[in-house]
Amino acid sequence: MTGCRRGNILLLICVQEAAVLPRIEHILEKVKSYNPTSNEMLLRKAYLFSALAHEGVMRKDGRPYLSHPMAVADILADLKMDDVGIVAGFLHDVVEDNHTVNIDNIADRFGPDVARIVAAVTKIEILDQQITKEEASYENIRKLIIAMVEDIRVIFVKLADRLHNLRTMDSMPRESARKKAREGLEIFAPIANRLGIGKIKNELEDLGFKYAYPEDYEMIRNAIQEKRVYSAGFLEETRSQLTELLESNDIRGEVTGRVKHLYSIYSKIVRQGINISEVYDYMAFRILVPELKDCYSALGYIHSRWNLVPGRFKDFISDPKENGYKSLHTSVIGLNGQPFEIQIRTFGMHSQAEHGIAAHWKYKEGRFVEEQDDNISRFRKEIQDSSKSSGAEFLTNLHIDLYPKDIYIITPKGKVVHLARGATPLDFAYAIHTDVGNQCVGAKVNGKLVPLKTELKSGDRVEVITNPQAHPSRDWLEIATSTRAKGKIKGWLAQNEKNLAIERGRDSFEKELRRLKQGLRELTESGALEEGLKKSAVPDLDGLFAEIGYGKIDPRVFLKRILGGEDEAEKAKHTGRKASDAPPVTFGGDSDFLMNLAKCCNPVEGDAIKGYIAKGKGLVVHRSGCSNLRRLMELHPERSCEVSWEGRGGTNIFEIPLSIVVFNRRGSLASVTKTVSDAGADIISCDAKSLEKQGAGEKGMIRIKVLVKDKNHLNKLLSMLSDIDGVASISRNAP
Repeated sequence: MTGCRRGNILLLICVQEAAVLPRIEHILEKVKSYNPTSNEMLLRKAYLFSALAHEGVMRKDGRPYLSHPMAVADILADLKMDDVGIVAGFLHDVVEDNHTVNIDNIADRFGPDVARIVAAVTKIEILDQQITKEEASYENIRKLIIAMVEDIRVIFVKLADRLHNLRTMDSMPRESARKKAREGLEIFAPIANRLGIGKIKNELEDLGFKYAYPEDYEMIRNAIQEKRVYSAGFLEETRSQLTELLESNDIRGEVTGRVKHLYSIYSKIVRQGINISEVYDYMAFRILVPELKDCYSALGYIHSRWNLVPGRFKDFISDPKENGYKSLHTSVIGLNGQPFEIQIRTFGMHSQAEHGIAAHWKYKEGRFVEEQDDNISRFRKEIQDSSKSSGAEFLTNLHIDLYPKDIYIITPKGKVVHLARGATPLDFAYAIHTDVGNQCVGAKVNGKLVPLKTELKSGDRVEVITNPQAHPSRDWLEIATSTRAKGKIKGWLAQNEKNLAIERGRDSFEKELRRLKQGLRELTESGALEEGLKKSAVPDLDGLFAEIGYGKIDPRVFLKRILGGEDEAEKAKHTGRKASDAPPVTFGGDSDFLMNLAKCCNPVEGDAIKGYIAKGKGLVVHRSGCSNLRRLMELHPERSCEVSWEGRGGTNIFEIPLSIVVFNRRGSLASVTKTVSDAGADIISCDAKSLEKQGAGEKGMIRIKVLVKDKNHLNKLLSMLSDIDGVASISRNAP
């Protein structure tokens, strides 16, 4: 290359660089701020190579093409990408746009990692005339996403590429813009969400919404614009109130307010079937605080200041989203009855919410090191499972995987119904109306008759076929997957099976009466039956028969109780016992200190114990291995203390809750209550219910509260209960 030629190229680069922002120095400064060992010469070399490859090429908006790879590299620098990723951002279009450059050239100059990323984001050329543009598009996306299994940086380069394209979409032809926008909405925004990159996901959604559905976008934008004066005042005043509330309670934090993203407002309208005038909580605030405990403290102060909107509180800190997102969400009623949402999180949680996996990247000797992440591992596994399918089929499977907890179904009238993944036509029927579900006899999916157990997919159009004479059957519990549908089926079965239960219970009760040579008339006239009904908390005789028929009351135990089957010694032993008022525990030799036994772990004499001083409760005694105690000690280790049992030798009584899982069979409840009595313990409450089918056989849960003397007494009881035929498991202190 001659000196004159080189000079012209450098002059061109300078002109281009002056025409676009950010400049290379700006990107270098960003990279150095998080990766001090970055190879600046390598980044400059990639910048110059890109400038030469795109020399003289202009974008449709009239700017030099170099502005695009520069912007992509800048977005990647915001995500704290390593040198390989930034270089790939500079070079991601050179092979596709300059036919004198190939992947081997990239590998020779910048290494195999950069070449692999550039190859993944380079579109496949259509050489086969039988392949349509749509099929080629599917294959390009398939190739791209499969490549991210080996190198996660591939998808970050593509996300940055698509984001900048959407930012500069105004100059694109309408149909091309709409196609790219829909890909952004349906593929790339969900991927960004799955990776936890909220910052990019939100912008992809709003920009994609603008170009994919321009009429809806303008309608919502104009509606929000009409409220802009009120919104601005409300946001500023409420932000000031939130800031003052935090400061007055010694919580350091940052408060910001905003109108929600337009696409999130649109999604709510579609999901709930409402119009824009019915969207009230379109304003939201975000509170960032230093520590976890500040999140819950701030939440408490907010709920004491404003009224909570029922059903709108979500704790994503205790139960994070699948992509690792953590935050507290609540909605309250503000000035003039205006509802608004508040998100509360730590600065660390916010970094995770904005940057996803990029928030956990590490650099060792200037090299990118990806930390282990369960969310990314699951996503990669799903991609691998779908990788053998064709482009279109792969994209369909991927779309499902990107929305693992939600699908949308269309009614014959065009209404959208959201259901959980795995839902069946039966779930859809109950989502429409309880009567539609109860009278369902069949369904058409996309115009074809299908079995009720058919798994629905997003976009299916479903029509339910009903018959007023039809009714649910117990088999439906195996077909339905949603909590609502199962609850409605069980409710109908419970109501209509009660008569059968009454008949079964009456037969069992009369059989036991004959065995004891007793008559129902004598029991009624003596008042013993009425007294027994009161003790068993059943309203009448039919209620007793129903409880017996369901297996919740043993007729032998019931009659033994009202006929006085126990001898006087046993009565004296079991009558009037209750848990001790004051725990037999000493604290530094002092037993007069205000003390309580923790309800979360219910220690008994003989357990290893530890004390925790709680405000307003005095000294709370926990079992040493209690998970609640461990959490409390992490927050306030200075409040823990050593305690010990006084050693009164079993003269105290302790209340212990037990949960006993049994295989549903006749007499299980009676066996449990008899065993408790044989062990010399008392039952002070009892509850029994059926569980969902789990594995082989249907199971039931018996929850009882018993009174025991000490740990030895409790262990004896647990051992005896475990020996009962049909007992599957026993849990102490279950809720």
